[in-house]
Amino acid sequence: MAVQAPGSDIRGDTLEVFSSSDFAERGFCNRCGTHIFHRPKQGPELAISAGLLPEGDYSITREIFHGDKPPWYRFDASSRKRGALSMALEWGPKLAWRRFKGLFGS
Repeated sequence: MAVQAPGSDIRGDTLEVFSSSDFAERGFCNRCGTHIFHRPKQGPELAISAGLLPEGDYSITREIFHGDKPPWYRFDASSRKRGALSMALEWGPKLAWRRFKGLFGS
């Protein structure tokens, strides 16, 4: 589970960032292995692991890649469920545009 924190800056002596795909990267603590965040390589989006935040009145508003979850994995939330196709349709054009802009320096 992650909390969206676009534009945030995460840094630290034990932060290790690695490329997890052609378009995304993940951050971990190189001392204990805790997953800290994931984000696209290009763009302001950042998703911080929810377990790192203090207790609060949080709610689940969206579940992504819902069709790929194990059958026993479910939340008691009336959240918006997104499948892989829905996510591809949302992110594909965004990532393609960012890559195109990067190729031509604008």
